[in-house]
Amino acid sequence: MNRRMRLLVRTIILILVVGAVGFTIYRVVEGKQQVKVGDVAPNFQLKNLDGKSVQLADFRGQGVVLNFWGSWCDPCKAEMPYINEAMKSGIKGVTFLGVNIKESPVTVSSFLDKNGLDLPVVLDQNGVVTDAYGIVPIPTTFLIDKNGKVVKKIVGGMASVKEVEENIKLIQP
Repeated sequence: MNRRMRLLVRTIILILVVGAVGFTIYRVVEGKQQVKVGDVAPNFQLKNLDGKSVQLADFRGQGVVLNFWGSWCDPCKAEMPYINEAMKSGIKGVTFLGVNIKESPVTVSSFLDKNGLDLPVVLDQNGVVTDAYGIVPIPTTFLIDKNGKVVKKIVGGMASVKEVEENIKLIQP
């Protein structure tokens, strides 16, 4: 094969590879649905740290603060004490639920104990719920009203207890 023919074959192969990679990226991004404001929050069933099943639908009639987090995530670590403190302030009609992403019960329990957090947590160990909600990045918090509708989506950490409490007013029945 002469030099010109080899260059043509290499160029065609390169174009095919780039096209395949581009198509794959497009399909992944396109396939990942994101829950938006105004959507009904997808129901899910996950286990808590005691091994009991928890469904989002169990909280219909209440506002829900649904926070996706991981113990390895620095913004999550900074935000969680504010969410915990707001939860402890006894806001009526609002439930708090943390969804831990792909960590073991031992890791999660240890993290909560070490940081003095009481936040109820469910474990999304295989990432199915995280994918269903289209979570990228974390922390991401959904404020869900008593009818199960997403009122607000907060991407990134909240910076104070006051900010958490102000957001909660949006979903208080």
